[in-house]
Amino acid sequence: MLPATIPVPQAKDTGIKYKEHVVSSGPYMFDTNNLGKNFTLKRNPNWDASTDPNRTALPDKIDVQLNVNADDIDNRLLAGDLDVAVEGTGVQAAAQGKILADPSLKKNADLASITRLWFSVINSDVAPLDNVHCRKAVEYAVDHEGLQRAYGGSVGGDVATSLLPPQIPGSQKIDLYNAVSKPNGDDAMAKQELQACGKPDGFSTNISYRAERPKEKATAESLQQALAKVGINLTLKPYPLSDYAKLYAGKPDYAKSNNLGIMVYGWGADWPDGFGFLQQIVDSRVIRAAGGNTNLGIKIPEVDALIDKALATSDPATRNPMWGQIDKLVMENAEAIPGVWAKSLDYRSPNVTNAYVNDGLGGFYDYAWMGVK
Repeated sequence: MLPATIPVPQAKDTGIKYKEHVVSSGPYMFDTNNLGKNFTLKRNPNWDASTDPNRTALPDKIDVQLNVNADDIDNRLLAGDLDVAVEGTGVQAAAQGKILADPSLKKNADLASITRLWFSVINSDVAPLDNVHCRKAVEYAVDHEGLQRAYGGSVGGDVATSLLPPQIPGSQKIDLYNAVSKPNGDDAMAKQELQACGKPDGFSTNISYRAERPKEKATAESLQQALAKVGINLTLKPYPLSDYAKLYAGKPDYAKSNNLGIMVYGWGADWPDGFGFLQQIVDSRVIRAAGGNTNLGIKIPEVDALIDKALATSDPATRNPMWGQIDKLVMENAEAIPGVWAKSLDYRSPNVTNAYVNDGLGGFYDYAWMGVK
């Protein structure tokens, strides 16, 4: 379920420098590797298919561009300059409209439900969001239909009311902030919570997102517009995708000192299980002061304890509901804003062959088996 994980010969293990020179045991090897920019793969002349029978090697060369603006990727896909978007998170709104309106493009597209949540973290290290009632005010004020539109409407995903995607065993129907009954926001309840946290006139904070992702910008703008109606003013702060978790939203001291009160993010299951989805985004013990975090600040002792209890429980019928309890605890503490349980409208070049969506990879294309005409 984690196909990117491979053994490394001990003599070749150079720690953090390993990515500069990767040892290959598979059908391909690095030809060029410009970290953070691009890399190319070529045939590995030492690969022996007889000792590695569970995969094949179809293209002669694979060329990957990194940290490219998502709209630029879509335009190049539709123009035939690229074969597939390696991130697998779906095309942006502009390309989506073109694809759905053009049968000749639509025949090369696939819509997959994936075990991914697009969401935002409410940073309890940033005042006044260190007060649970101020966080709940944010939760009630959210325009959930606006967040869904940010990801392309129903094609982009279903409105999420909690963290766990419905495909994950143990997921429960949790809707603590009236997302279903008042999908455009419950302003009356938001104002009531603002009174309770001592900010009846609202407050101001910053919201971060990854600059290369238009859907995240649209998410931040939707939250900015919705929260302004109850007096919560957001200032948008875009940061580069490549260092978002390392230096900005995922670095606790930076996020706190720069008043990143809300941080737009997304997460997919490493494998379709409560632990495989939740642990890296809600367990406070994975947060590192140095940065590079996937948990952007959710720190709830009861959640940590329940994770340990679930891991010590071997019976799935007893263990799986615990993941739903953890989900509910996070929502009760108002430390995350669910956006959408994702669907991915993926486009592949007509040049691609043997393309299929693999549920074991979270609903993405299985690139290892892809060919070209």
